[in-house]
Amino acid sequence: MYDVSQSRATPVSRRNVLAGTGAALGMSIIGQRAAHADFPDRQIKLVVPYPAGGGMDTIARAISPKLAQSLGQTVVVENKSGGSGLIGIMEMVRAKPDGATVLIHAMGFVMNAAMYRNLPYDPVKDVQPVANIGFVPVVVAIGPNIPAKNLAEFIKLAKADPKRYKGAAFATGAGTLMLQMFAKSAGIDMPIVQYRGTNDAISATAGGEADVVVMDGASVVPHIKAGRLKGLVVAGTSRLSEINDVPTTAEAGLPDFKLEFWYGAFVRKGTPMAAVERLNADINKAALDPEVTERLKALLLTPANRNVSQFESQWMSEMQNWQDVLKKSDFKPMEL
Repeated sequence: MYDVSQSRATPVSRRNVLAGTGAALGMSIIGQRAAHADFPDRQIKLVVPYPAGGGMDTIARAISPKLAQSLGQTVVVENKSGGSGLIGIMEMVRAKPDGATVLIHAMGFVMNAAMYRNLPYDPVKDVQPVANIGFVPVVVAIGPNIPAKNLAEFIKLAKADPKRYKGAAFATGAGTLMLQMFAKSAGIDMPIVQYRGTNDAISATAGGEADVVVMDGASVVPHIKAGRLKGLVVAGTSRLSEINDVPTTAEAGLPDFKLEFWYGAFVRKGTPMAAVERLNADINKAALDPEVTERLKALLLTPANRNVSQFESQWMSEMQNWQDVLKKSDFKPMEL
C-alpha cells in the first residue's frame, strides 16, 4: 500500500529559498513562457489502458477531434491494454515529460495506491493529474428476486442474515472497493465475488449467483429499466431522469455514501506546468462542446470542468480516502 505521507516535501530553510529567488523566478518565467509558446510542437497521443469500446476509449475518441482543433496538432488514440491497465499506465510514466503522451483513465487509477503493495510507479512522484473530464453517477442495484423494495428493506434483510447476500465486483480495484465502501456505510457484512467485468457481474446478479452490484449508471441503468435488476439508490446529489423513481442515498437515509465514477487525463510528472494548464483548458473545452456532450449522453457523463489545482487536490484526497476504506475492510493489499 502506498503511503501518501511520502509525498510531503522535505522542509528547506527560508535563507536558502530567498538566496535563489531572483534568478530562479526569472528562469521559471522564461521557461514557462517558452514551454507555453512551444507546446504542442508534435502529435499528441491519448493512451487508453483498456481495449477499444469501453468507457475510457469512448471518451478519448469523443474528445480527440475537438482537442486536435484547439491544440492545432494531430491527436491519436492508442489502446495499450493488459496487466489490469498497467501497460497503458507505464506508457505514460515512461514517456518524456513534455505533454505529448496523455493517459486517459478512470477512478480505479487512484485506487491502485490502496489495492497494490508493489506498484512499479509512484502515484505522486510520477503522475501529474491534468483534467477531470467528467463523472458518472454510481448506482446500487440488487437482483430481481431479492424481497426488498428499497434500501432500508435490503439493509434489514442483510443484517438479519449476515453474509447471506453477496456483492458482485466488476473489477478487483474499483468494483471491490466501491462494494466495500457501500457495505461499511450500510453496516452490513457482505462477501464479495470477483468477476471479469461489468457484464459478468451484472449477469451474475440478475441470475441470482450474486445479489448486489455497485457500479456506474451507464452500465447498470439499462438493466434496471429492463427489469433485470432493481435499483436501490443513486450515490449522487440528484436522481437520474432515466430511473427517476430510484432515490439518492441522502433521500434513502445513507447520506455518507456518495461516489463519482470519474474519468480523467494525466501526464508524466515534470511536464511543464504551462503545458499541463493548456491541456487542462483544451480538454475541458472539448468535454463541454455540444457535439461531444451529445455523444457521451449514453455514458450519463457530466463534464467536471475543474482546473489543474482542483483535480490535484481531488487525486490526493481520494488516494487517502480509499486507503482508509481498505483499512476498515477485510480486503488486503495484493501483489501485482
